[in-house]
Amino acid sequence: MKWLANHKKIMLIITESCNLRCKYCYEKNKNGKSMSFETAKRIIDHAYLDMSGYESMVIELHGGEPFINFPLMKKIDDYVIENYNHIPVLFRAITNGTLVHGEIQDWLKDRVDRYELMLSIDGKQDQNDENRKLINGEGSFKKIDIEFFKQTWKHCPVSMTINEKTIAHLAEGTIWLQEQGFDVCNAFEWATDWNLKKSIPLLDRELDKLIEYYSEQPQERVCLLLRYHLQDFFLPVDGSFRYCLEIDDPLECYDASGKYAPCHGFTEFTMGSEAKAAEYKKMKTSDFVFTEENICYRCKLIRFCRICFAANHMLTGNMQKQSPEICIFNRMCLKAGVQIQMNRSKLLDYDSAYIMQLNEAAHAIDKYLEEMGDGE
Repeated sequence: MKWLANHKKIMLIITESCNLRCKYCYEKNKNGKSMSFETAKRIIDHAYLDMSGYESMVIELHGGEPFINFPLMKKIDDYVIENYNHIPVLFRAITNGTLVHGEIQDWLKDRVDRYELMLSIDGKQDQNDENRKLINGEGSFKKIDIEFFKQTWKHCPVSMTINEKTIAHLAEGTIWLQEQGFDVCNAFEWATDWNLKKSIPLLDRELDKLIEYYSEQPQERVCLLLRYHLQDFFLPVDGSFRYCLEIDDPLECYDASGKYAPCHGFTEFTMGSEAKAAEYKKMKTSDFVFTEENICYRCKLIRFCRICFAANHMLTGNMQKQSPEICIFNRMCLKAGVQIQMNRSKLLDYDSAYIMQLNEAAHAIDKYLEEMGDGE
């Protein structure tokens, strides 16, 4: 992914509409609202008003499906470049890709230096279309110009969601996306009750396939699900810990009406009601503290968890309480990730000091996982 040093970050939910009806979508309140240009301009001006200590700006244009409000996207781009071009800017958006054709493609190509898109796609056509359907019930895969994303952004990131209907094809879908040249950012569905008796054997089988693939392809970037910096095991875990890697960015999120939230996961759009969102409207991401109330507070594996405060709240009603099902999946993935790195260390020309650090971390993690047991 592209990165700007020392950046300030804001997120604008420019539309709360979507042209898909994905079965696992966690955005509960698709009400058709669209952000106005006046609202967007007010938020942008406020963000740029105080850039002391920051060298650049990241603006995330979110949905729903953001390209439903492409007219606003164009106006925002023009406004920022006309008024704040002296400050480096990066625009990001997550899209289902179905509307990115014709004029939109041409527009993005002309601005590729300051735009990065993440494509939501769940693997090959049958896997993707199992969950990601148009409003009329048809699959969305054939509506996506996959070649455009491959050719426009080198190693374009893709968001791949795994649920009970697709977990049996986790390896197949991941490898297919990998071989298209994408950076595969895969994750488990949060807002569901997993059938562990059925899912654990399937996940175990699929992880074995991915261990084999990444061990035999040591130059391939490992998918996010199995990508770890093992030495983090030795870092302390206390109240300064944050789930999200970028939690310390001064993220400001605004819904289509211009209402502030500390992040997308705590907007009315996601939480489903104004009353629930109101509880968090005065908070900042820095206010989300990892406390001793958290059942994972003493867990040495917490830095490897693919979870966040908003996801915890969505799953359990408490942002300090993680889903036990996702915890089991995370441990299985970590074990696979350790195996991949150990296998690769025998094939790649790593520095001897790095090999020693890697081995130490891998053995410590394996021992800790063994002490924890299956946890089922």
